[in-house]
Amino acid sequence: MALFNLIGAVSEPNGFWPNIIKAFEGGVGSYILAIVLITLIIRVIWAPFDTINKKISKKNARLQAELQPELEKIKARYGNDKNLLSRKTQELYKKSGVSMGGSLGFMLIFLTLNLLIFFTLFSGLNAMADYKISQEYENLKNNYANVLNLSNQEFDASRYEMFENFDNITFKVVGEDFVAYNGETEIARTKYKSTFEYSVFEPEVDGEGNPVLDAEGNQKQKETVISNDKVIYELVSKLIVEQPYLDAEGNQIKDSEGNPVPNPNFKGKTPISVAGTEYNLNDTISAFTNTYMKNVYENAEEKSSFLWIANYWVADSPFKRSIFTFNQFKAEIGANNVSEYEQTIYNSFMPSLDKNVGRVNGYLILALLSIGVSFLSIFLGNLTSKKKGETPVKNNKVMMFIMPVIMGIFAIFYNSVFAIYLVVSQAISAALAPLENLIINKWEDHDKKKKDEKLKSVVDYRRK
Repeated sequence: MALFNLIGAVSEPNGFWPNIIKAFEGGVGSYILAIVLITLIIRVIWAPFDTINKKISKKNARLQAELQPELEKIKARYGNDKNLLSRKTQELYKKSGVSMGGSLGFMLIFLTLNLLIFFTLFSGLNAMADYKISQEYENLKNNYANVLNLSNQEFDASRYEMFENFDNITFKVVGEDFVAYNGETEIARTKYKSTFEYSVFEPEVDGEGNPVLDAEGNQKQKETVISNDKVIYELVSKLIVEQPYLDAEGNQIKDSEGNPVPNPNFKGKTPISVAGTEYNLNDTISAFTNTYMKNVYENAEEKSSFLWIANYWVADSPFKRSIFTFNQFKAEIGANNVSEYEQTIYNSFMPSLDKNVGRVNGYLILALLSIGVSFLSIFLGNLTSKKKGETPVKNNKVMMFIMPVIMGIFAIFYNSVFAIYLVVSQAISAALAPLENLIINKWEDHDKKKKDEKLKSVVDYRRK
């Protein structure tokens, strides 16, 4: 079986994170709520490790501050000999009971796992976004194709009733049928198609043109599947968008004066008379197609909108429209997942849909929130240290400003779902920060108490 130009459509993603996301979405019935719950669970599970890492960081910073005078003396004395400087520094650490290797080892593992979770989840969210965007577009395209299919059948049957008073035309899916109404009156009906591909069978021959026979001596039939997109493209090219009239070699056919010859297969310019006014067929079909597609899109939009965001597969930005241009759509799902016919199909109805119902997708609110909660999370993480009179880790001061900017950039340039994940993740971290600091302080007080008791016992023993 040969396949005629079947595109590599975006397949449903699998893997660790996509499967978890799909399971949660199926359980709660909302993609955004699923992401929020997954983020909450991740942050809660990760909180103990985060607490340990912060404890180690604070301990290392405190010990480093305590040893700094001695380290400066060693540096001044042995600075010209790097090997000796390193050995003396290690001797000081050992004498002071500081094990930098173990601490750094845990911190390195923590950082590696943190980045692994972030980037694998980021990849999973992107894969799910590509799939969801593709599925939503395929649904819109399929509904659009059914309108064209019904119009094409009525046109070929020379029935023009459905084209008259076209302002009143509506379409509905009734059971397995696709029905056109003029007001309340049914005027046309056909089977609703979920796919438009079909097969063509031709006698199979070998390389020399001889018939290829089966075991019973009958000539084999070669099946060619005409892809869904090609069929829809042919409907669009017949009724909506005129394609160049080409010869067998792909050159534009011209008349004796060198002017392009109109494509005889294009029926869109066929005049339709409505109440004494002349319209072209493609203008008429486009008019009621736009009305129907507006309703289809608005129903779909309810599932992919969130608060002020029209389409959460697009960034929350005043510089982004809620409906992709073709180039944006192609970049989003990948050029390999777009057929050669897709641009003609997409541009035959999506720009008008954008004109009718598209809007600015957002106002950078998620970007501002991600910056704010990220700053708050780091600030709260340092708050307890300040209260105890300690100097916060120097790197934290830098990260307090760098990390929020990075979060804001992610929120601006990636889709709103990922921005929501960032905001929720940072908000949970900020909420957990006081509890983590309380645990760390209690932990340090306990360690200090044990150290003091040990020191006291040593002193008492020596006195004896």
